[in-house]
Amino acid sequence: MQATRTIIIVAVLAGGLCGSAAAQTAPAQNQNPTANSPAQTTQAAQNDPQAGPPQADQPVSLAEASRLARANKQPAAKVARNYDDDNFPRTAAIVKKKPAENAPVDPSIQQLPEEAMRGKVVLLDFWASWCGPCRAGLPNVRRLQAIYGGDDFMVISVSEDDDQAAWRAFVADHQMTWTQRFDADSSLQRQFQVSGLPTFILLDRDGREVQRYIGEDPGRTILERVGPELKRTLQAKL
Repeated sequence: MQATRTIIIVAVLAGGLCGSAAAQTAPAQNQNPTANSPAQTTQAAQNDPQAGPPQADQPVSLAEASRLARANKQPAAKVARNYDDDNFPRTAAIVKKKPAENAPVDPSIQQLPEEAMRGKVVLLDFWASWCGPCRAGLPNVRRLQAIYGGDDFMVISVSEDDDQAAWRAFVADHQMTWTQRFDADSSLQRQFQVSGLPTFILLDRDGREVQRYIGEDPGRTILERVGPELKRTLQAKL
């Protein structure tokens, strides 16, 4: 009987010790009952626009990776060229001194060659050796004469220089072998109402003005500007 009581007491004490140990272990396992799983944390970060990018040890979806790439992409800088009167003077105003009264003037160099022009399409090129845009466009004027010059078309360059000797030297140095005229008294300038250089005036076979092109165009050469209208004028019936 005494032995039975001893066994019962030991069993009760053992049960109490086990229950105490279980009670101490349970709080440790349920310390944060509201904690989310890793999948729930990632979903919450995606739904919150103010949330930062996921941690490195968390998987990133394809959609999230694309969104981050678009957010970090910087637009490429555009390169543009701006032309204005400061960095590209298109025309030069004509400021010409009056020739001295006793200065010798050769009439043959200031009048247009009417006989040579008869029946031809003509491009008058008003220019000067001191005109920057005129000098820049000189190679294309040469090309225009080389491509279209012949029995039906000719270029006549009319100089508005002050110094006849300087004009002759410039023409020779730059091999301007097409028809040249020196407008010593500005009579041609006034006749065609030219106020800026360069000015190109296209004349038809009867000497009537078809079109005029004032100044240089930084986007197109004089060959490109004159070409279409020149072709139409050349194809017109005599």
